[in-house]
Amino acid sequence: MRELTDRERDVLTIMVESAEPFAGDPAPTFEERARWRSQLAGAHAGTPCGCGTCPSIELTDENGITPSGGNRVVLEGATPGASLLLFIDGDRLSYLELAPHGDDVFTEFPPVSTVSV
Repeated sequence: MRELTDRERDVLTIMVESAEPFAGDPAPTFEERARWRSQLAGAHAGTPCGCGTCPSIELTDENGITPSGGNRVVLEGATPGASLLLFIDGDRLSYLELAPHGDDVFTEFPPVSTVSV
């Protein structure tokens, strides 16, 4: 477990604040977003993805616990060359993913100015 980088925190924040779920899934309520916002200050980076092409990370709370199980919400966004996904399991932030399109390699999350939600 480690502190989130500024970019990780910025991307996580914009995803919580503005990203929408996949088409056909219900939109988050104001109350849901408020609960997720309240978790931002205590969010930490957990285990990174091992693929070698992305900076995706598990999200942990201040105790190093990554939530699993329960109802899953997936919010989506994009940046040039990649998709962004935020997984929320059991109403807890659990995984921040950057999925490259094609063979591009990303070593860190993009500047928030390039993120569209």
